Amino acid sequence: MSVIRPVLLLCALLAGCLRAAHADEPVPSVHVAGITNPEMRSYRSVAAGLDAFDANRALAPNATLRFRMRHADGAPADAGEGLQLRLASDDGSFQENVPIDAAGLLAVARNQAAYDADATFILNRKNGLYTAHPEVRTAGLPDNVRRLGDLRLECRVTIAIFKEQIPFLAKATLNTLMLTSDWCAKKDFNYGAIALRKGVRAVLRDGERVRALETHGWNAMVPIGDTAWPDDAIVQFDDGTSENVTRTADGTPRTAP
Repeated sequence: MSVIRPVLLLCALLAGCLRAAHADEPVPSVHVAGITNPEMRSYRSVAAGLDAFDANRALAPNATLRFRMRHADGAPADAGEGLQLRLASDDGSFQENVPIDAAGLLAVARNQAAYDADATFILNRKNGLYTAHPEVRTAGLPDNVRRLGDLRLECRVTIAIFKEQIPFLAKATLNTLMLTSDWCAKKDFNYGAIALRKGVRAVLRDGERVRALETHGWNAMVPIGDTAWPDDAIVQFDDGTSENVTRTADGTPRTAP
């Protein structure tokens, strides 16, 4: 498995973040999910994500963590594509099937035997076609709504997995560029929340306060580092039935029926 190219790309993005921060400008969005393919991801790296989930549960106390299978371009994958995933060690001492449900979701439990055997996730598809994205969700919310605290926790899970996959020197370099080891908490840090459909509009809501979000492909750029927005704020994607977001003459977002 080679992570050099993704590391270099992320270094370049974060270097841009640092320059923008020095200029007191918003930090560019950085989306780091799916950096390596699920068939090449070690159980130990995912275990680091489980640790981050447990350590930061205050952000989303009623949420669960699962992983969603997606195509490399971000499009969701489902059971109709015949995906099969297993967790296995190179020496054959450990092997276990990992069920993927009809919606393309899977759960990863703690497994000391898999950790000790340094098992990896192996998908029945060619390398590079699919990714597995951490998804933190509080129960009871519609499919087109994400809670901000859930996304803040999801970011920490994603970053924990990524840090476990890269060399120490690369991690230290990125910490220096970000001026912190907690990248997700950096002021004006934007996280790419994946939408139900490509190119849909999205807003961030807290009561009567509404902010239109920039979108790129499948991602809405959410300002998870802005502490002015509470954990219970929501990101709402336009599903064709929700309120649409328009702008007044001065560019201020407003809602319209």
